[in-house]
Amino acid sequence: MVLVCGRYEGIDERVIEHLATAEISIGDFIVSGGEDATAKIWSPDNPQPLSTLLSFNDGADWLVISPDGLFDGSAEAWKSILWRFAANTFDVAPVEAFFNEFYYPGLLADVLAGKKPRASQNIARVDRRQPQVKLKLADDRSGSDRLISSRKVKVRIQVTEASRDETHSAGSGVRDVRLFRNGSLIKAWRGDVLNSLSNGTLEETISIVAGENRLTAYAFNKDNIKSADATLLLKGADSLKRKGTAYVLIAGVNEYANPQFNLRYAVADALEFGNTLLQMQTKLGNFSHIEVIPLLNQDATRANILAGLGRLAGKDSEPLGNVPAVLNRIKPAEPEDAVIVYFAGHGTAQKTRFYLIPHDLGYDGPIDRLDEAGLTSMLSHSISDRELEEAFEHIDAIDLLMVIDACNSGQALESEEKRRGPMNSKGLAQLAYEKGLYILTAAQGYQAALEAAELGHGFLTYALVEEGLKNGAADSDPKDGKILIREWVDYAVARVPEMQEAALQGSRGLKIVFVPGDENVSDPSKRNVQRPRVFYRREVEPQPLVVEKVPGRDR
Repeated sequence: MVLVCGRYEGIDERVIEHLATAEISIGDFIVSGGEDATAKIWSPDNPQPLSTLLSFNDGADWLVISPDGLFDGSAEAWKSILWRFAANTFDVAPVEAFFNEFYYPGLLADVLAGKKPRASQNIARVDRRQPQVKLKLADDRSGSDRLISSRKVKVRIQVTEASRDETHSAGSGVRDVRLFRNGSLIKAWRGDVLNSLSNGTLEETISIVAGENRLTAYAFNKDNIKSADATLLLKGADSLKRKGTAYVLIAGVNEYANPQFNLRYAVADALEFGNTLLQMQTKLGNFSHIEVIPLLNQDATRANILAGLGRLAGKDSEPLGNVPAVLNRIKPAEPEDAVIVYFAGHGTAQKTRFYLIPHDLGYDGPIDRLDEAGLTSMLSHSISDRELEEAFEHIDAIDLLMVIDACNSGQALESEEKRRGPMNSKGLAQLAYEKGLYILTAAQGYQAALEAAELGHGFLTYALVEEGLKNGAADSDPKDGKILIREWVDYAVARVPEMQEAALQGSRGLKIVFVPGDENVSDPSKRNVQRPRVFYRREVEPQPLVVEKVPGRDR
């Protein structure tokens, strides 16, 4: 198996920067460059290269591959590469077809850290036959040559499996069809969509926005090999222009049904987060209306939180009874809207799943005597990452952000394997790729959450709101006076560990534990800190959300 490249490009500075920022000693490796526009990373004691790096489009895009087919990089680079098999010029397949099994985020960093990532199967033995997908309007009229003035249109997706051949006794199968509008997932049909037939048709009514609506659909075969994209370009009339609404759903729990789980700053954090966004977005005028939906303490129940998300997803449009009145202010999100969800409270990670623990946690025993029965009850009353995934999948909004400030919340971005691809794997990280959802989580120990007294807030909220927005610290390179959503969450990821280190060095450091087990480390300076986790797609949005403008820096 070799790479076939369409262009010759020199090794770009971004590749060198990628090496320099890895947390390893470059002196432990050998880097070689060749006339084929690649750089190879070698270990002095291994005759085979550990990985190969390529740069494309004047350094704007890059790709890293391992000898057995694992890869990481940018989307445009994936489109520039074909795998060639059996030394046959005509036996090729696009790299993107192998996303589910061979895409490995952070591949280069793991290789340089001394890890030995391995593919789960031989890439040459995978069924590489790609299903066929066709996409058109259900009325059979062409979409690109006319303006569409209707907010809703019905589209039709025709899917056909690759037929049997001399090496396969059955068809390829078709499963997990995805439909996107302007790069954001709007519908997914999961599982075997053909029900063992060779072809079939799927239909869906979708929303159209003013201007360009680039629809994309694809599917997978039974071995999770992706089809080629089917595309349809629709033009929405100017009459469809609409200034969106920003929904900010904040949930904070200081007072749990079991008082032993009470916290100090969760409610203050939620209110500060919501009120600050309300003030700043009102000033910026990005949206016609900002709707802050507070669910605090006894209102922050599992049923209420899921009801709020369900209304945003369009599942419950009728007025709800026996719920906080604020929930009935929520309308189904539309493509021009923003949806921001913030949760401050307890969370727990169990195996590969993560759970937000609401006010009605379902356990009334001591916090230090939680047994298996109590844990089972608590989990049944909590909100799982899968339920969050299900809710966000059906929210049709241009800007999506979820901030989780809870114990063990880093687990919300984990899956059974680190190798969580942007295509056909499960979990919130998957959804971040497909919908353009930003996810920021702070995994913080219980005692650490209680001991941030000098701030009056949790570390994450303080970094995001007080420093990042109010002080303008999140306006990063280039400092152009605009704090974009990506700059904002990246600032918090870098800043929170610095704040934790400062807390450990202070007079209260002996009481603070950020990592379980460090309570046995008597010297606070030798205790560990925790870095928030952030996840979002690599490609920058054409019009990223501006969270705040910094006075005096506008360009």
